[in-house]
Amino acid sequence: MKKLFQLFLFVTLLSSIITAQTIYVADSMTDDFEPINADNYWEIPPWGRTLHVILDMENNTVEGDIVYLFVDKYSGGKYQPYDSKSVNIKKNQRRIYYDYKFTEPGKYKLYYINVSQQQLASVIVTVAERKSKQTKVIKRSNYYDNVKLIFCKKVLVGGTPMGITNRASLSENDGQIYVKITNFSPLKTDIILVDIWKKEHRSFEYDEYVESKKFKINPEWMDTFFKIKFKTPGDYRISIYNSEEVLVATGYITVSD
Repeated sequence: MKKLFQLFLFVTLLSSIITAQTIYVADSMTDDFEPINADNYWEIPPWGRTLHVILDMENNTVEGDIVYLFVDKYSGGKYQPYDSKSVNIKKNQRRIYYDYKFTEPGKYKLYYINVSQQQLASVIVTVAERKSKQTKVIKRSNYYDNVKLIFCKKVLVGGTPMGITNRASLSENDGQIYVKITNFSPLKTDIILVDIWKKEHRSFEYDEYVESKKFKINPEWMDTFFKIKFKTPGDYRISIYNSEEVLVATGYITVSD
């Protein structure tokens, strides 16, 4: 009888939690909602901080056209209901996110629930109050003399690059590549500006402007990464600047069909 009860409990738990999904909490993300600089520990200023709570379905789909984000806060020795949000989704959407604003320090459990009351995934996040200090933005280029810029096919959780390369292909990963910059000291900017230039046909100069991007980062980070997508083959130059438009790093990559 005891074994029968244990089997029933196992089946019940299995049916209430869908596996192979992951929640990331990040302060930046790509155009297709892939997390950048995800972490489980965050510091927030006194006025709060908004973070992306991204659910990666990892090749699965979500039932229905809505999911619910539940936020429990640890108090009195257990997680207590704290907040909840509804999120509208599209059919076959594989990444879902909600921009949630944390206003109080504490330990939180975040989890998504579908319309059938199944828990899709959960994550524990610690939020601490940031001590007030002023970050001076760098206004000289030689501060970034030791910054390294690399292109890679993937960046693992924790920031480890995989498949470092100086070539990309439109037929691989939909023409997308990761760009990672690393310094020996804090980057000292809350924004990085990215300019993308391309060589025109038979040109020796990168004189064809492609596009610009802007990403928000923590000034105390010594490294960060983002993803860009190429639409045409050619030779490209990627230039990165801080919020004062001081050059941080430059990289070159060749894109083929």
